[in-house]
Amino acid sequence: MHHPTDRCLDAEHFSALKAEVLRAAVELSDEQLSDLTDALHVVHRFRRPGRPIRHPDGWVTDELRSFA
Repeated sequence: MHHPTDRCLDAEHFSALKAEVLRAAVELSDEQLSDLTDALHVVHRFRRPGRPIRHPDGWVTDELRSFA
């Protein structure tokens, strides 16, 4: 069974993702940056022990719709 905590990007892909997020962040409005930050914090809190995410992909898909 695959658990969210088993996920890991390789170092090269993570570095590229982080660089792109930081590059894009300077172009976001304050509201967009807060939305993105809040979304990442929610995912982090859900990954704490005792707080499993049953359908994380569905949550992320719903959350991304708010960036329109």
